Amino acid sequence: MPELTITILDPDTSLAARAARRLRTFLKREGVSACVRETTCYLEISRQGLKGKTPVIAVNGRNYRCKNLEDALLARFAGWLAGMPE
Repeated sequence: MPELTITILDPDTSLAARAARRLRTFLKREGVSACVRETTCYLEISRQGLKGKTPVIAVNGRNYRCKNLEDALLARFAGWLAGMPE
């Protein structure tokens, strides 16, 4: 599987940073190679049409809106990414 580019978009900087760290851990456990980063800038989030719609996890440019960024959701998301076809 080629490396994925994953962006966590949320204006809460500490929440986004924690979620990115945890997602990296879960992806590593699943054997998924990915570059995980965060976007917390209100202006950038608005530019992408996501104002008031966060948190969002973007995978290679495709947005997935989330109810939260808790560990259980991040672990399921990593498992889902591990099961995606190449």
